[in-house]
Amino acid sequence: MNALKFSELREANVARLPQFKNAKGEIVHKTDGSDWMLSQWSNAVCGELGEAANLIKKIERGDFTLEEKREELAKEFADVVTYLDILALRSGIDLGQATVDKFNEVSDRINCKVML
Repeated sequence: MNALKFSELREANVARLPQFKNAKGEIVHKTDGSDWMLSQWSNAVCGELGEAANLIKKIERGDFTLEEKREELAKEFADVVTYLDILALRSGIDLGQATVDKFNEVSDRINCKVML
């Protein structure tokens, strides 16, 4: 199993952003993602999360089983995390460190010894 580090995702996002092309084959992003406003990156996160939610809706109403759609759902979750990291990049936030800090803050608040 490959355990991805947030720092590796950030490095890959920064490297891939200026190579990303739209459906017309045009380069659409700068290395730092500054060609989009924060709201556009946020919309991208929400759009991918919406796609995941739509799959879950269809699973829960019986159109498909989770087993049938697990791989597709995993891809949607991966899209959410990828866009979320770019949104964090544009916001000047280290997503990995922010996650550790918040997880540990909640553990402290609920008196739980599980920490990152």
